[in-house]
Amino acid sequence: MATRTSPATLVLTGASGFVGRHLLDELKGDYRIFALARRSQHDCGAAIHPNIAWMRVDIADREGLARTFREISTAGGARVLVHLAAYYDFTGDAHPEYRRTNVEGTRNLIEAARQSRIGSFVFGSSVAACGFPRPEGPVCETTPPDGDHVYAWSKREGERLVREMLSSSAPRIVRLGAIYSDWCEYPPLYVFLRRWLRPGWRARIVAGRGEMAIPYIHIRDLSAFFRRLLDLQRPPGPPEVLVASTAGSTSIHRLFALATQAYFGRSRRPLFVPAPVAGLGLEAMHLAGRAIGRPPFERPWMRHYVDRRLEVDNRRTREGLGWEPSMRLQIERRLPFLIERLKSEPFEWLARNSAVLTRVPLRPDLRIYNALLEGEDQVVGHLSARLAGAGVETRRGLPGPDPHERDWYVRLLYRLLLSSVQNSNRMLLLNYLAMTASRRFELGFTGEELARLLDRIGEAIREWLAGRRDLAGFEREVHERVTVPLELAKDEVFDQYERYLKGPAEAAPARPVADLWAGSPREQLEDTIWQCLVRRR
Repeated sequence: MATRTSPATLVLTGASGFVGRHLLDELKGDYRIFALARRSQHDCGAAIHPNIAWMRVDIADREGLARTFREISTAGGARVLVHLAAYYDFTGDAHPEYRRTNVEGTRNLIEAARQSRIGSFVFGSSVAACGFPRPEGPVCETTPPDGDHVYAWSKREGERLVREMLSSSAPRIVRLGAIYSDWCEYPPLYVFLRRWLRPGWRARIVAGRGEMAIPYIHIRDLSAFFRRLLDLQRPPGPPEVLVASTAGSTSIHRLFALATQAYFGRSRRPLFVPAPVAGLGLEAMHLAGRAIGRPPFERPWMRHYVDRRLEVDNRRTREGLGWEPSMRLQIERRLPFLIERLKSEPFEWLARNSAVLTRVPLRPDLRIYNALLEGEDQVVGHLSARLAGAGVETRRGLPGPDPHERDWYVRLLYRLLLSSVQNSNRMLLLNYLAMTASRRFELGFTGEELARLLDRIGEAIREWLAGRRDLAGFEREVHERVTVPLELAKDEVFDQYERYLKGPAEAAPARPVADLWAGSPREQLEDTIWQCLVRRR
């Protein structure tokens, strides 16, 4: 267990998400961040920086999470954990991920944080966890999380776990408003704008009286909120609830007027549809969508929220933090900027919002990576034993007859393939073989021998993965992440060998080794491990 923790080191879950990526950008210059996510850094487009160590893990995977936190502790630990990882969708269905990720994943994370002695815990909840409208007035910091939909239930359970398991360590529960950017990136608002800004009478339809309203917060204001929250040290004590949003709420009718004014040059007159009729329309749209295999974003459950207002009063949060949302970034003033982005860069607008709408609860690449990680010793041992019985071919097909050297080389290639799956980068193995091909050529190994070795590695891995029940139906993904990189690597070997046969092989240039950071031997070790984690992309 590490005894030294940096005052500017934190763990961030959900780092590949919309909020997580922006928070990385905001904090990367001042914090050393262990970024936890199910997606790779490459896939989600997150910032790459010397202060960010990207660690792929599913928080619902208890063993994988424990392994990740052992690495974090070995690299020096962290002072604070910001938990933003969560599942949500707009189907209204009780998807198993609500329990698996939002509840059990949160429990796993709290246990891992306690064992790693992380001093401060920040839990990302939502104002939508609270039922609305409320007879006692707007939602505030003391409002109970009593919403009746499945997402509200999962956040209520998460808050309960934080209160019970971290009762005296001053955890902070942050209830977030509807988060948007200058590209929109908030699914309901995107769907509204997409419908309102089209030609035709249907674009003018607004459910009920258009009074349905929620509080919004711009992603830049939210990033500033978290920076302020992390800068303020809190002494041990009971859990604290904070509300991160603008005060009040903004109605659908108001957004319709502003959006049509910005897009058409004049506000359109909405066609209000009574709530019961709107509910029937949602049901009909849903049935029609299911019949053709393309259910719409709008679902029948949404009829319950027609003309309901979720008002917020977060004066206590704003005064306690000394933080205020910027007037320039409030949704009423920012909507023209969103519309201008749509008009000026429609393809980027579509790409960003389509990505936010897409939800992949169980990522095949992460499941394949976990299976490969779990089976490393078994697969490598089996493969080495098979090669050891191959006779003369083994002595020529691997770098030297020494069995230890042979086993080391097989494990190295396995690890490179493992890293390529983890980071969604098929070029890692290919680049390594391109750099070392000249040495293999000088030792007298042929391209066919190296290709056979790669074939045997692929066969052993596929045999292992085929026996995993949790990977049933993932044959295409296994092909993309295992077979394709090995085939590319074989082609690179043959290409390099053809070049060497035409002329003398050139030695690969030596790579400089980075100097260790100054400090004690313990600090040097932790910083060296940190550098390894950062470079493990």
